[in-house]
Amino acid sequence: MNSLKNTTIDWTAPDLLNQIVQNIKNPLETILSASSQRDSFQNEIIFTNSEQINKIIEEILLEIKSKSVNVTLHSKPDIFEIYESNINVKSMCIREIQPGKITKPDQNWLVNLEKEIYQSINQNDVNIYDLSYRMAVSERQLYRKITGLIHLTPNKYIRILKLHKAKHMIDNYIQNSISQIAYAVGYNDVHYFSKLFSEQYDISPKELINSLQ
Repeated sequence: MNSLKNTTIDWTAPDLLNQIVQNIKNPLETILSASSQRDSFQNEIIFTNSEQINKIIEEILLEIKSKSVNVTLHSKPDIFEIYESNINVKSMCIREIQPGKITKPDQNWLVNLEKEIYQSINQNDVNIYDLSYRMAVSERQLYRKITGLIHLTPNKYIRILKLHKAKHMIDNYIQNSISQIAYAVGYNDVHYFSKLFSEQYDISPKELINSLQ
């Protein structure tokens, strides 16, 4: 049986990471008894004592903190659904987005990126430098990865997500004031917000609100 210090963890393997997280969630007795089943799972990591468990927890927490790993392994990036349902968003992309050709690690990276954007969505300008820092990549790497995966510039991508969140607020009656919605997604100029919203959804925020009443 290999000890933890001799185990190399592949942080890009969602199934393995999911297994680790589930083991940590289970009672300690269940984790320690897993050693009897080691031959059943070819890639299973076996924990033999609490020190090993503490070490692996620390590693996972460090990865989560750096935003380089995502434990919500079954989530899909919002941009996939937005792209498929909105012809105007499709026209903004320089090439077709093909989710089937985007690896699970890259999809998880996009989910994490969207979480970071949503967390600062009420800012007038989401700072690309801060965003790249939180994603543990350089600004150049951030630009290349976004354009490479979804064929949008970071600024266009952020704008699409802001307006998507605004529509969600309207559809779910979270806000019914256009100015409140605009401010909530980082637009101080309500007229400009309405213009961008109309360009993305072919309907103004006011018209959408009225249609739901």
